[in-house]
Amino acid sequence: MNIDSVLVTVGMGRYQFAGCALFGLMIMYSNVSPVTYVFTAGDLKYRCMVPGCDSPDPAERTYDPEWLRFTTPYREETGLPRKCQRYSRNPANSSLCAPGDFDGNEIELCHEGWVFEDIENTIGTEFGLMCEEKKWKLSMVGTVNNFGQFIGIPVSGIIADKFGRKFAMVFCAVTSAILSIIQSFSVSYQMFLVLELLTSIVSSGVYTVTFVLAMELVLPNHRVLYYSILECFYPIGAILVAFIASIVKDWRLLLQISNIPGLLFLSYFWLTEESMRWLEMQGKHDRVVDVLKRIAGINKKSLPALHPDAQTETTNYDDDNDAKYVNILKDVIGSPTILFRLIRCSLVWIAITLVYYGLSICATDIAGDKYLNFSLVSFVEIPACLLNWLIMERMSRKMSLSCMFILSGFTSVLYNLVPDSFLLIKLSIFLISKLAISVAFCVVYLLTVEIFPTRMRATLLSVCSMIGRVGSMLAPQATLLAEYFGSHVTMLVFGVTALVAAAITMTLPESKNIKLPDTVVEAERIGIDRLLPENIVNS
Repeated sequence: MNIDSVLVTVGMGRYQFAGCALFGLMIMYSNVSPVTYVFTAGDLKYRCMVPGCDSPDPAERTYDPEWLRFTTPYREETGLPRKCQRYSRNPANSSLCAPGDFDGNEIELCHEGWVFEDIENTIGTEFGLMCEEKKWKLSMVGTVNNFGQFIGIPVSGIIADKFGRKFAMVFCAVTSAILSIIQSFSVSYQMFLVLELLTSIVSSGVYTVTFVLAMELVLPNHRVLYYSILECFYPIGAILVAFIASIVKDWRLLLQISNIPGLLFLSYFWLTEESMRWLEMQGKHDRVVDVLKRIAGINKKSLPALHPDAQTETTNYDDDNDAKYVNILKDVIGSPTILFRLIRCSLVWIAITLVYYGLSICATDIAGDKYLNFSLVSFVEIPACLLNWLIMERMSRKMSLSCMFILSGFTSVLYNLVPDSFLLIKLSIFLISKLAISVAFCVVYLLTVEIFPTRMRATLLSVCSMIGRVGSMLAPQATLLAEYFGSHVTMLVFGVTALVAAAITMTLPESKNIKLPDTVVEAERIGIDRLLPENIVNS
């Protein structure tokens, strides 16, 4: 019995529609933890309170009054007032607010109060992380979040391959929600940082595991459309976080409101099914049959006669412990084809995360309002998901991925060539580059899933994603290149990186409309005998 052949019989219907909605909500939630730190640990605009000039009533104070230029020094690179410095009074006991009362050559530090552009409660304001010398503590939260993902992604893949896709998905989602809610009651910066690390470790695998589970339940010719729809949910999670943050403007409420719904994912133990391919790999043939019967019943289709002991066309494993990471590692090392494929795929992941997150960071100046700004950057990924479907339906996997790299790389370089006076044109070019790399991010997940065998699929996808986090860690550092080598260098780095990744992509095997490989041998043959009829399902 072939699982894909039986799925053809039961068809695509209400079961897949319900599954798309359920998995979509999970994918939407998977983007909550990776972005909330942008607002919980955000650096605010504020300045020193100037006695005699600022009103005694905090509600009547404004961030940028007319007299600020002669009371507070400004930063040349940003044009904003310095946060914790002001000019000394002359004489010191004066309480007037006139240019002659301040000495522009003498600067003093202030610690008794600040005036904020917008009233917002972050860990910076609550835990006293004020002034430039403590800004590294705020940025450390983002570093810890990315480091937690670096650790958690491969761990979640191992759990998914060992204990099941569904268990890993539900466990990571619910545990992440619990940890985030606990984090909202942090009483110190250290406690917040530790819980940020734990939360990111646990939550990092939600997306990849959910993606693998969803893709293993649909036919090859439906993967692109199914995935494109699911991917649209991911940026919605970030947009909702920005919306909640703009309303509550309190880091504790933000963590609570955005994560309490995550507790409801415990119901997915009963609402979703385990991957049939994983069940078969574990020798649980009777459960595979039960899942197929349920799909047929919900879709109101007839099912061919199946027997619980009927073995599907996957690998028979003599050792029950073969799914362990050590054995998977041995198989990867023992297959030069899979090993070098993993290395090339990992390099592509590093490049795509570097460009994707780098462009997201550089896009923070698109709009003045940071919530609107963040939402716009996230929103552009939705049309990218839909465009992804159209592109992959008409092009091969690696060709579509390579073309998106080339488009993103070309527009990143072109961005530098357009004069700053053509603001609308520069903005359009930037958004095209972000759109292209977002499409590439969609394609690389699908390509990675299709070129590795079932037994190690979740683990190797997680490994690629984990190594790709090196790119997301480098992205903030890449933006600092402008401080030393000029404003054009950052976009040039992104452009060259994307073009190099396009060349590497063309060395990967093509996997469009190919039956998901169950064994290492089948995976090795991808790209060699992919056109044989027995390897194609509804191409």
